[in-house]
Amino acid sequence: MKILLTGANGFVGRNLASRLSVHHEMFAIVRDSAVFASTRRLSVIKMDLAQPLNAKGLPARIDVIIHLAQGNVAFPESANELFAINSTSTQQLLDYGRRAGARQFMLASTGDVYGKRFEPCREIDPVAPASYYAVTKHVAEMLVRAYSSYLDGCILRLFRPYGPGQIGRLVPNLADSIRQRRVVLLHRGDRPRMTPIYIDDLIHAIEKALNCCYSGTINIAGDQVVGMRELAEAIALALGSDAIFEETGEAAADLIGDNSLMRQALGNWDTVSLSDGLSRTFRSEEAIG
Repeated sequence: MKILLTGANGFVGRNLASRLSVHHEMFAIVRDSAVFASTRRLSVIKMDLAQPLNAKGLPARIDVIIHLAQGNVAFPESANELFAINSTSTQQLLDYGRRAGARQFMLASTGDVYGKRFEPCREIDPVAPASYYAVTKHVAEMLVRAYSSYLDGCILRLFRPYGPGQIGRLVPNLADSIRQRRVVLLHRGDRPRMTPIYIDDLIHAIEKALNCCYSGTINIAGDQVVGMRELAEAIALALGSDAIFEETGEAAADLIGDNSLMRQALGNWDTVSLSDGLSRTFRSEEAIG
């Protein structure tokens, strides 16, 4: 297949590009081509998705578009850029995909679209995005659904992916706090509770959805529900250290993804446990130095 991938420089994108380029012809859109080299089966396209899409710089024909790119900028200072990358570029890529003959459009969304909840989130539940970022992702989801007569839309709602090489997210941020002996803040009831998913399982799920041309919305979440204290203690154990906690007394909502549909639609496999995933994450980073 000929696959167009956005966000190829990101944590998920780098891992996915490496896996898919073994068997497919890949075109990777990146903002900074200096850190991503072309290979025999992977062509790098330098493009800033915060700007209007230059469809002339993309392949004339494509089979699948995997849209992973997301804005990682401050709100409200950079709201326009956030909306442009998360929402406007989705519309422009859908239009390009329709014209280029794509059969499937895969969007990386987020479990945050469900809003503030205190129970597992299911795909049939109503959404109530509580942040501007989640709003832009919800807009992108609605755009994908609007094109359902032209492309098979696959919306992946991701729940706290983690793994080696990730920066600036929950697990690496907690690890930094533990290493530097900073306190980990705990909200009331050990919330938020969450279902982190290891990067290998996420990539496996994307491959499954790609191969079966899945159409619809699906949660991509781990099997284990953990609170903030349990997660920080598991990270500390993997690092051979301990965590220092401080209770805030503040309330917080959960981010628990019900992955029953993922199991049903994409098949059962032996997922990586949280303890094993954290061990792999920090062993790999230690080996890199």
